[in-house]
Amino acid sequence: MDILTSFPPMKALGPEAFDKQITAYLTKLDKLPTAAFSKAKDGKSPLDVLSPSSNSIPYIYCLLEATKSLGKDKAKWDELLSKVTLFYATFDSIQMRYVGQAWVDLWKWTAECLDHLGIIDLSVLSSAILRLDPSAATFTSLHLRFVRLCLGNNTPSQALPILDRDIYAFPHANAKNVLAELPSEELGLSNAYINEKSGLSEKLRPDLVMEYYLLGAQVYIGTRALSRGRLFLELVILHPAQNHATSALQVEAFQKWLLIGLLTDGKPFPYPRTMDQSTIKALRSMSKAYEALTESFERRDSAKYYAEMDAGQQIWAENGNYRLVAEAGQTLMQYRVSDLQKTYAALPVSRVAYHLGMASEDTLSTLDNMIRTSSLDATLTPRTTAAEAVLRFNMKASGRSQGSVDVEMQTKRIEELIAAVRDADKRLELTKEHIDITKRNKRTGTDAELADQMDLSWDTPSAPAGVMVISEDDAEEDIMA
Repeated sequence: MDILTSFPPMKALGPEAFDKQITAYLTKLDKLPTAAFSKAKDGKSPLDVLSPSSNSIPYIYCLLEATKSLGKDKAKWDELLSKVTLFYATFDSIQMRYVGQAWVDLWKWTAECLDHLGIIDLSVLSSAILRLDPSAATFTSLHLRFVRLCLGNNTPSQALPILDRDIYAFPHANAKNVLAELPSEELGLSNAYINEKSGLSEKLRPDLVMEYYLLGAQVYIGTRALSRGRLFLELVILHPAQNHATSALQVEAFQKWLLIGLLTDGKPFPYPRTMDQSTIKALRSMSKAYEALTESFERRDSAKYYAEMDAGQQIWAENGNYRLVAEAGQTLMQYRVSDLQKTYAALPVSRVAYHLGMASEDTLSTLDNMIRTSSLDATLTPRTTAAEAVLRFNMKASGRSQGSVDVEMQTKRIEELIAAVRDADKRLELTKEHIDITKRNKRTGTDAELADQMDLSWDTPSAPAGVMVISEDDAEEDIMA
């Protein structure tokens, strides 16, 4: 017990002294028998003596040891979970940077424990991630695992505390011959201590990153945050690949992206400017049924849209997009009515019925429902009979709208982005490629910008892009490298 409580020291230490002492302390802990982390003293277990906030390292070791002897007693599971919850609310995040693997192991056990006890509130897991890294800006394997758990529990909104944090970096390998930053230092972005050697993330692959954004997009679509969902889908579509190969995840994202465009803009979104033509052709060739839907929607041809929707029911169902397709079909009628506003300020309901190809009474009921649900900004006067009713479109008020951009929020996001760019520039300067170019420029006397020295040429693929499916075993390309 004396060894367990011998750290941290009473007096404050600088980063180097702290790093030296904690490294020596971890060496002592590694030499202890596993029984030392569960052995009681004076009738008290180590978990009752240690402080989760100041003795975070030995405390997490004791928690992990306690998970091995729970058996099937539900009361023991509940008791240990309460201690883990207290630990997640109070642990020293700097100490956890030195025992990343133990922290990940405990987080994974906590997820299993919640499932074992039938608890669907996963907030303890997201709180733990955000205490370790308040920005959650460095992507880790736990980001994806957490989103999977939320969707598996049918509680997608619980994933928002993590999904709402923008990803600025991935765990990286420290540059050779460059002094590594100490985990105990007050660092800027979290990728300074969440790296390949920290143990705070399992190995990452490109398909895992795309899956995270695709699942995140589904969460945002379900919670009606469609603009954020569009961003996540575009991050999947624009994911780089060798030889312009297109993955199945990108195809799925593209199909949802087309449907989201119909819901929000009444037409497909314009292709991102950085999207190359080979990728566009590959995605379109594998989404012809969806393209046919969008064409009918753009022409406001409801009869053809509904016919194609019925004919492709199996396709929409297999792709998990049936609800989106059906919702777009309902939205089509709203756009057909809204399009009349471009020509008319008001017109009889009977005339609206003529344009929609519907009976007057059905049109009156449809318009009344659109107005009540705020799908249509208009009024009906009077509402008694379709023969007398007149639809009047409301003029849009000028000035700042409810949907205007929150300047303060955008300013904060820009400041965070600037900090991320500066950090990326700093790390770029430490790479071998940048150092070689700098040396070459000094020899030749060239002061040109780095961007001007880059080879911007590319080879056109000799064959059309196909579908690239990334398997578990075919993962040599490491996103962390």
